[in-house]
Amino acid sequence: MKKSILILSLFAFISCKEKEPVPTPVTTPTCNISSETGRDNAYRLDYVYAPNGVPEGVNISVKDNATGQLKATGKAVYTYADNRLVKVVDGDVEETLEYNANGSIARLTVVKTPEANYVNYVLNFTTDANQRITKVTDSKGMEATIMRDAQGNILETITKDTRTNQEVFRVVLTGYDNKKAMFDAFKGWQFSVLGYYADYIKFPLFTTKAGGNATKRTEYESGKAVRETTYTFTYTTDGFPLTEQTLTRFLDGSGISTYSKTFTYTDCK
Repeated sequence: MKKSILILSLFAFISCKEKEPVPTPVTTPTCNISSETGRDNAYRLDYVYAPNGVPEGVNISVKDNATGQLKATGKAVYTYADNRLVKVVDGDVEETLEYNANGSIARLTVVKTPEANYVNYVLNFTTDANQRITKVTDSKGMEATIMRDAQGNILETITKDTRTNQEVFRVVLTGYDNKKAMFDAFKGWQFSVLGYYADYIKFPLFTTKAGGNATKRTEYESGKAVRETTYTFTYTTDGFPLTEQTLTRFLDGSGISTYSKTFTYTDCK
C-alpha cells in the first residue's frame, strides 16, 4: 500500500517551480497459483478457478510407477458462501468451515471420512485483531499456540496435550527472506485445506502478506529436536516462488532427505 506524504513546509517553494511530472505508479504483481509439481513428477496439483477468480477446485494427479506418467487420482472441490470458503470435498473426505461475525475463521469440522476415529473431528480457531490465527484447539484434547513477530511471520507453534499439559510438538521457523510466499497466491487462506486433517494440529498454518518464506524449520517432539529442514527458493519475474528445494536432517543421526517442488502461476496482473 502506498501513502502520499504531503510536506507542507515545501509547498510554497514547489508551487513556484515548473510542475513536476507525475510518476507512474509501480504496481505490485499479484498472481493465482496454477500448479504444484513434486520432484520427478511424483504428484501434481492443478488449481481450477471460477470466473470471479476464486479457486473452485484442485485436480490431483499422482505418478503411475508402471508408466512413469501422471495419472488423475481425484479432485478437491471448494464451496463458498458470502465469499468465504465453507466446504471442501476431497475424495472421501468432507470438511466444513464456520466463521465468526467479523469474518474470522472459527471452526473446521471433518464431517465425512473413511477413518471412523476422525468423523466429526473439530478444530476450533482463536484469532487476533487482524484475524490471524493464534490458537487451534481440537476435539481430541490437543491445543496449538502460534507466536508471530511484528510483521506477522509465524515464529513458533507449540502443541500440547491439554489432558496432561505436556508439550508434544513444536515447530520453530526462522530466516524469513522478505520475498513473496507461494501462499500469497491464494485468496487469503490461513491454513492448508488440503493437508492431512489429522496433522492440522501440527501443521495448521502458513504465513501470508508478511516476511515471505522461512528458510529454516526445526521440529521438536516431546521437547527434543528431531528434524531440521532448510529451504532454498528461486523466484519468478513476478516475485513468487518458482522452485522450492528442501534438505532435512534427522537429528538422531539417521541421515538426511531432500525434496523439491515446482510452482506455476496464472492471471498475473
